[in-house]
Amino acid sequence: MSLQIFILGILCEGHRHPYDIKKMFKQESLAPEIRITDGTLYYHFEALTKRKFVEKMTTSREENRPERTLYGITELGREALVEMIYKSFRNFKEVSDLYPCILFIHHVSRERVIGMLEDCIEVMNKKIRRYEKIWNEVPPESNDHPIVLNAKNLQEHAMNRAKTDLEWLERVLERTRSN
Repeated sequence: MSLQIFILGILCEGHRHPYDIKKMFKQESLAPEIRITDGTLYYHFEALTKRKFVEKMTTSREENRPERTLYGITELGREALVEMIYKSFRNFKEVSDLYPCILFIHHVSRERVIGMLEDCIEVMNKKIRRYEKIWNEVPPESNDHPIVLNAKNLQEHAMNRAKTDLEWLERVLERTRSN
């Protein structure tokens, strides 16, 4: 999941401290498999600041706590968010790569993203057809070989995952069309 898309998307909703964004990311279970360290988070805030996508709004300190800097998104950052979302759709490989894009899909052109979702669906259909072709080419006499039997288990998992991803993309497309 692109942490920069998540940061920019959240900042489109209002000013935030990096730590608040980290808590949101983890509390909402948006990507529980992804570990976000403070170093990673602050690295991305620094990179976004250098590119003038975000800016420091205020800095405050409460008692014995470290300084807290409130960030906001710039107009350049809003434009970058849109382009990052489109780029993620264009470079589609895995459904999980689209998670931040789906969260902030309301920031992009509905018509354009519908076409991009249709392209992602075609990529998944091609992947499924490729899996089917590979397994249809396995000679029947090799079906009893242990490696082939184990490979079929892997293929079954990959095929089921691809079909589940395809169904999910189709639902996202339908919801996007109806909104």
